Amino acid sequence: MRSRSIRRAPRFSGWLLAWLVLCVAPEAVAQNGGLFLLVPFGARAVGQGESVAADTTLGTEGMWWNAATLARLPKRELAIHHSQTVIATSDMVTYAVPSKVLGTIAASAYLVNYGDQQATDAQTGAPVGTITNRNYQLALSYATPVGKRLSAGLTYKFIMLRFQCSGVCGAIPVISGSTSALDLGAQYVLPTAHPIVVGASVRNLGPALQVKDAEQADPLPRVIQLGARTRIPVQSLERSKASLDVSADVLSASALGGAAGGVGLSLGYLDQAFLRAGYKVQRGQGSGPSVGFGFQRGGFGVDIARRFDALSSQLGEPPTYVSLRARF
Repeated sequence: MRSRSIRRAPRFSGWLLAWLVLCVAPEAVAQNGGLFLLVPFGARAVGQGESVAADTTLGTEGMWWNAATLARLPKRELAIHHSQTVIATSDMVTYAVPSKVLGTIAASAYLVNYGDQQATDAQTGAPVGTITNRNYQLALSYATPVGKRLSAGLTYKFIMLRFQCSGVCGAIPVISGSTSALDLGAQYVLPTAHPIVVGASVRNLGPALQVKDAEQADPLPRVIQLGARTRIPVQSLERSKASLDVSADVLSASALGGAAGGVGLSLGYLDQAFLRAGYKVQRGQGSGPSVGFGFQRGGFGVDIARRFDALSSQLGEPPTYVSLRARF
């Protein structure tokens, strides 16, 4: 019987390589197992240039950025967070339950789908299998107020990646790996005449991601993020029942080439409609503006954001982020 050699579609690998080289620093290439942990997530956060370490309004998006934001969640929240880029489709389902006595407990399930590719016979070109590439994360967060000004939170994460081929795949190996990580976060309202919130988070603390049959494990991309947020006292806005919040963050991550940062604005009206804008500063071609819009009425809310940078313009449509949430 004639042996088959397998070839696979090159589109996914080309996009992923472009993202590694252009958007993330060269040091990150060795950490490919956990790179998805650096990708921004959540429409509220992205719309504000990801400057959300001190944002107390994130809701369940805080499980990705700073769990302390969950500490004073007023009601239970069930949410779906979705993002679409040229690299992957990502979805997270979250559920948070606050308690005045016990604090807030939240859980989430996150899937990154890089799409399916055909494995084909190298001689005939006929499809003989399907290659799939997925990242998974299950998370559990706990957050609590500490007095009137301080909030603290932590998130435990189980992280898994899986690359496999179904069908007649020949020498294409099954690649899988898993590890656990811990995020820590805090927010504090300064005792100033005009309220200013400061926040800090340390993310992805844990053992390296060991891929099956690999000689070396990939370190998780550790991130330290610090930020501040305040509401600008503009009388004309207040008379119109509007508000303007300003935030600024800096972060440190070796996988991003050192330091990065961002600034964000959120213009609200009647605490129901929100227009957001931000700018992310990052090494390589990851810098760029972002815009977003949000609407909430009663217990229902929807947020949409888009991020624009040099890499997105080269590869296709700018990334789109959508969050749907219900509070009850």
